[in-house]
Amino acid sequence: MGDPSPQQADRLARQVLTVRLHVKAGENVTIETYPSALPWALGFVREARRLGARPLLHYEDERSYWTAVEEGRFDSIGQPGAHEWAALAKTDVYIYFWGPEDGARLEALPEATFGKLVAFNSKWYQVAQRAGVRGARMGIARVTAPNARHWGVSLDAWRKEMVNAALVDPKLMVSDSRKLKEALERGHTARIRHPNGTDLTLALAGRKPRVDLGWVTAASRRVRFGSMASVPDGCVYVAVDEATADGTLVSNRMSNLFGEPVRGGRWKFRGGRLVGQNYADGAASVRGAYAKGGKGRDRPGMLEIGLNPSIHMSPGMEEGERGAITAFVGNNVGYGGKTRSNFIAHLTVAGAELSIDGRTVVRSGRIV
Repeated sequence: MGDPSPQQADRLARQVLTVRLHVKAGENVTIETYPSALPWALGFVREARRLGARPLLHYEDERSYWTAVEEGRFDSIGQPGAHEWAALAKTDVYIYFWGPEDGARLEALPEATFGKLVAFNSKWYQVAQRAGVRGARMGIARVTAPNARHWGVSLDAWRKEMVNAALVDPKLMVSDSRKLKEALERGHTARIRHPNGTDLTLALAGRKPRVDLGWVTAASRRVRFGSMASVPDGCVYVAVDEATADGTLVSNRMSNLFGEPVRGGRWKFRGGRLVGQNYADGAASVRGAYAKGGKGRDRPGMLEIGLNPSIHMSPGMEEGERGAITAFVGNNVGYGGKTRSNFIAHLTVAGAELSIDGRTVVRSGRIV
């Protein structure tokens, strides 16, 4: 797969900067990228200038990053210098192309090492919030040859899908998101069914659902981390009653769990607890994390419905597929729930039926 053409990169940049982030003339736009995503990032440089904004390109070299890791120079990555914080404090719009590129290698690092490498994260959001930064995390940066091999997907098909999904106008998902949000907030019982053996009943707890459409709005900026949108995106999710879950969920989509592809998952719930779990692929990674999950690891956590019509096979985006239903177990305290656990996992079933209090709201990939 070759690099995108300047025209392709410019088109993506134009959509993100204008439709999703509403960049204005005179604003400062910082664009952070790693090598593989540089051709896309350059499109953002060009488009920012065409809009009358002032772009600054922050380049991180992949090889130099891993050299620092190998030499144990974690502070040089996890604790940015004053000049970098000063740039962030003067930024209006931030575009982040995910990195480092080798996601599997990053996931394989010891937890303590990983923590040192991302030690800046909390401060980053604090500084960005004070500066009024709005921005986008660009999923296209994860589409690399090593990652495609790791997930077992076609590199060309993955890139094409991610670009198409990013070009979906968020306005086209607003109506469906509002309908689902209202149903989830007012409803009491949710039931998921599919001919593959899925028949799971969850309880809703009157909690406020959240909507992520891949753009920054006044409402999203009031939510923690809501000033940075993920592109592409498209979903509605809500923390469920942690004490109620009965039945079976059988996945028919791959899940990105603990940095590994998990396929053929089957969960069995009884009396509000996960009492059985099996996987065709990836069982070791899930069971290893579950063993260390602690209290609440077996409790139902969240329910999510996808809205993006262009997502079908992209790793890590399975929940966003239009009409796909995803159930979570474990930690949900950061999403309006009560469970504090070291474990959180999900399984997705596409083409299923979701009913709220007996009324069908999703059927065969459609919001009804």
